[in-house]
Amino acid sequence: MATAPAKGGDMNDLSALYDRATLQYWGKRYQASTGKILDQVIAPVLLSEERRALGQVQIFYPLPGEDPRASRPFGYYSVSDPGGGKIVLPILSLKFLDDLCIAYAWLQVHNYSLETISDYVAMLKYQDLPSLPPVLPTLGIPVDALSDKEVAQLALGHFVTARTFILAHELGHLRFHHDGSSISNEEQADAFAVDVMQRTPLPALGIMVFFMADAQMEDYPPQRNATHPLSADRLRALAARLSDRTLALKIATLGKFLAEPDIQASIIAVGKATTPADLGPRRPGAPATLRQSPGATDQAFNGRFVGQFTQYSDPDEPGAIVVTLRRSGNSVTGEYSFGLGAGRISKGIVDGDTLYFVWEWATSYGHGALHATDGGAGFDGYWGYQESRTDAGRWTAHRER
Repeated sequence: MATAPAKGGDMNDLSALYDRATLQYWGKRYQASTGKILDQVIAPVLLSEERRALGQVQIFYPLPGEDPRASRPFGYYSVSDPGGGKIVLPILSLKFLDDLCIAYAWLQVHNYSLETISDYVAMLKYQDLPSLPPVLPTLGIPVDALSDKEVAQLALGHFVTARTFILAHELGHLRFHHDGSSISNEEQADAFAVDVMQRTPLPALGIMVFFMADAQMEDYPPQRNATHPLSADRLRALAARLSDRTLALKIATLGKFLAEPDIQASIIAVGKATTPADLGPRRPGAPATLRQSPGATDQAFNGRFVGQFTQYSDPDEPGAIVVTLRRSGNSVTGEYSFGLGAGRISKGIVDGDTLYFVWEWATSYGHGALHATDGGAGFDGYWGYQESRTDAGRWTAHRER
């Protein structure tokens, strides 16, 4: 969220994600429901001095092409004017958030991992895709997801409370007459939003949906001209003000992650490595579901294998891995997934009972050597960085039946 629209910028243009008729249809509904949130939820709990400081506030709902930020995934901003100000809530940004809330609710209710949402947003951020994959089908959310009353109520709760926070945050910018963006301005607007929300009967459920996705859209390292800078300190300050300690812990944990350079690097790497095929529902801790190898047989190094990998840098923390191999003669290609997007296996050559191969993940690459076990039903071997086959860790897996 920002206090002024940016010119240009490096966030993805999502104008091709929805057609104009869809945005016009939902825009009318968002305008009505968001107006009610402002008039019936926020306005009644504002203090007298806050009302005086805010003056007359208007909300605008632009379509793509009608505002510089109207094609951004999180293009919300506010501008102070004498005697009041305006808040801009692009219809595309609201639709994107609405879809993420539906996905979040359906995955929660059915006990699936929420990582796929983060991976999807990071993919949009870091890849120049030939076409933009739609949110719900790509994440494997059924078309009738909202026919489940529990899902529908939870999705609506996330979307209403996320919008309440966004509106209150932008009102905070107007209340304090912020000119330009900075972490301190964002923290002050966050604090105002939390204080206002805690005067209402609404739980702050949707805050997590918003910040979880927004974290994937940030630049690492942050850009000086960021229009809505997000930092670990900002999230820690937000968590400290929340009365819901469960939510506060989630926000604080997200902030802790963002403070880690390795986590920042993994967000970028996952965004570059993930494909739409990796984003179907999966259980917490499970790697992405890869497509089965066509015509898989009992031949060694052919089929879908499930197992674990270890890294010499952290040998006591093995992770789950899924490897799909396609063998033609002695040549092998394939993919692998280990919970952070999918990598590619190429230049595989079988020599006796050993497969020598090249692996690629995002901008990293290396070599490996796997030895067939159990008559070809499994493998055990090593992988390395760049030209090494052994200096990184170990893979062990068995064919899935």
